[in-house]
Amino acid sequence: MRESKTILITRPDHEYLTKYLCIWSERVVKLARDKGHDVHDLKGPKATRKELESRTQAKRPSFLFMNGHGNRKVITGHNDEPVIDEHSNLSGVILYARSCDAGHELGPKLIGGGMRAFIGYNRKFILGYTPQKIMHPETDAMAELFLEPSNLVATTIIKGHQVAEAHRRSKDGMYKNFRRMLSGAATYEERRAASWMWSNINGQVLLGDATAKM
Repeated sequence: MRESKTILITRPDHEYLTKYLCIWSERVVKLARDKGHDVHDLKGPKATRKELESRTQAKRPSFLFMNGHGNRKVITGHNDEPVIDEHSNLSGVILYARSCDAGHELGPKLIGGGMRAFIGYNRKFILGYTPQKIMHPETDAMAELFLEPSNLVATTIIKGHQVAEAHRRSKDGMYKNFRRMLSGAATYEERRAASWMWSNINGQVLLGDATAKM
């Protein structure tokens, strides 16, 4: 039997953008549990610094998947509380941060502090969405164009592949959707959002050990 791995996921949902990330991460949580991993799902009010530090110290996760707002110095959780900064002890961890700007300064500093690998964005992570769908994010076809490829980072790592493969699959998925958004079959809204997808493609970075895996 394959060894179970510990996975920690943060899913704040205090406003509509984090609600989108939270709901679209449910399939990642399900996959991790279906694979038999020890999953710690810090959803909603549980997505705090106190909870994350407690779980990382006690459970020593091999993979951390963070959803939430961010900037060059921090990644936030519930009610935009800073959850991770350059002083966080994440030695040996693989981190995927689905948040803005964290790959610019924070990611390199965490790698310098002993983190194995980091995938994130060195600019804004832009989420296209349909305003009429904000009460039902899971039905938003526009959001799917952005969130399904980004989910591939987490699901590929959970399936046991190297972070370089997760990074590649995600970028390939984004580029496939980008081409679709520029095609003759695209809607006006999709064509308008194509530049946002291009920004995400160019902003996604991999730092640290590209061969790392859970």
